[in-house]
Amino acid sequence: MSDHYNQPASQQEMDLSDIFSLIGRFIKNCIYFIFRIVDFIIRKWWIILLLIVAGIVLGYFTKGAASYEANLLLKTNFKSQSYVYTAINQFNNNLAEGDTDFVISLGKDPSTFGVASVEVAPVVEVLDLIAYIGENDRALGEMTREFKLEDDRELFATDRFLSTYKYHKLTVGLKSEQSKEDIASLMSFINDQPFAKQLKEKGLQNHKEFIAYNEKTLKQLDELVEGYTKEAIGLQNTSKEGFYYNNRSDNEMSSLFDFKIMLSRNTEELKNDDVSYTDVAVIVSDIQASRDTSILDNMIIIYPLLFVILFLFISGTIKLYNSYKAETLNN
Repeated sequence: MSDHYNQPASQQEMDLSDIFSLIGRFIKNCIYFIFRIVDFIIRKWWIILLLIVAGIVLGYFTKGAASYEANLLLKTNFKSQSYVYTAINQFNNNLAEGDTDFVISLGKDPSTFGVASVEVAPVVEVLDLIAYIGENDRALGEMTREFKLEDDRELFATDRFLSTYKYHKLTVGLKSEQSKEDIASLMSFINDQPFAKQLKEKGLQNHKEFIAYNEKTLKQLDELVEGYTKEAIGLQNTSKEGFYYNNRSDNEMSSLFDFKIMLSRNTEELKNDDVSYTDVAVIVSDIQASRDTSILDNMIIIYPLLFVILFLFISGTIKLYNSYKAETLNN
């Protein structure tokens, strides 16, 4: 370092001038390189134009067919989750195999049938799961290790918890926007099977019996509350000991009212389910289809750009090769 500081000032100024000179030459070479590219494009504009046209034509004829996707909310009834998932997977497997006989069995023309794929996944309701699992975190951790999963969220999507979900996300791949009408064939395949009809018949029967039982219980509760009230009033008017008994009756009455409120809410929810209890699986959202974009949709842009870049790269490589070859021959 001492040698550097002992150099004359003129020598240090010469080193700086060399550095600035190198930077200047580099900038000049970059500008010259850009100019050569622009000049080459101007001279070969007709070739580049032909490549662009050829790329557009090729991209137009090779672009993928437009595909659409419908995301629907599916509700399962009568504890039919396992059956519905099995039916949907079978439906999707048949489509993936290109089984035309299967499509014909649905009453559809294979050449015009618009459903391309089907996927289903549960809509995890965390609060319901907490009530279902309780506070036993140890059991939850053991199940996570049993299934060799990364975290609890993956566990909630397994068959172990499938029967606890009422709502599911149904993703249907469509060949056109009008193909959403063919989703009815999927629902018919699920709901028109003999097992599904038996499940629906038995489920509706149990559903109506449960509502009737709850209503009968509510009526008995009303009678019990009325009886408690009359008894409490009678004891209050006839004996001082009724004051203590009334305190006990108040606690029992409070428990009865809490139970009655809970039972009334459950019964109301059961009655509301009558609207969607038409089949083992029903779509409870609007059926809307959106276009599914992919890289194949941009081939009209990708091909022309790729052709031009390849042409410039190949031309530059040939030019560089000829330049080095001429320099070698001259030497």
